[in-house]
Amino acid sequence: MAIVRRRGDDIPLLIGITNSSGVAINITNLAQLYVYIIYSTKGTTLVKFNKGGTDGFSALTAVTATSYRADIKSSITKTATLGTYHVELNVVETDTDYDSSQKNTIGLDVVFNLKDSISKTVSSG
Repeated sequence: MAIVRRRGDDIPLLIGITNSSGVAINITNLAQLYVYIIYSTKGTTLVKFNKGGTDGFSALTAVTATSYRADIKSSITKTATLGTYHVELNVVETDTDYDSSQKNTIGLDVVFNLKDSISKTVSSG
């Protein structure tokens, strides 16, 4: 079940990745981590993140080596389409057995359901 968030919220999403045994993966040591927040109905991207905030991506914030945060700012959510959003991750690991020496693993999960907000229409931000 998706968490309900309101239009105009600053939405911090904590990103943690585990391997098939449930052990936390050190994100800092990954070649790259791409995070896309996608409007589920139409498949459009609301905002995208990577570790360094390069190439048109916003930067993820390192909380610990195994936990990063993607901050979806209120300036983005206050005009976002209402409905369900999900996160798509592309975990990029260095591995010479794969194309360009990079192993890509894609993951998907429901993140939040964006509902309207009356208070945000009259408050700052």
